[in-house]
Amino acid sequence: MARGSPIRRAADLLQHTLIHFDWFTGDPEVPTLLRWLAIARAVDPDLPPIDRIDYLRFREESHAVEAVIAGQGIAVCSNVVVGRELADGTLVRAHALSMPGYGYYLAYLPQHPRRTLIEKFYDWLRAVG
Repeated sequence: MARGSPIRRAADLLQHTLIHFDWFTGDPEVPTLLRWLAIARAVDPDLPPIDRIDYLRFREESHAVEAVIAGQGIAVCSNVVVGRELADGTLVRAHALSMPGYGYYLAYLPQHPRRTLIEKFYDWLRAVG
């Protein structure tokens, strides 16, 4: 398969540059590229063990996202973080396999003076999530 060819299965991702970013937590359930690859091996046994896969590594998710937008590779990103880019076509999903991430809660005072603005933000979050 030529570099840049369409992705039909998880192993096809290895023809592209993979981008990982570090989560600073000891939680084994964080939604990272490495965890995604481990899950994907159950679907595509031709995917090699993680320790034999090369990838670019960033310390910040925003840096990884910018690298993806710049065409430098493929990353596992939060749909909340890249929701706008997915909606407007700047980014596309490389593979249908997804995994659960962290849940977020929007909390505010019931009588907050900017309640209308907060509710608009909430509607936007639901639209991209």
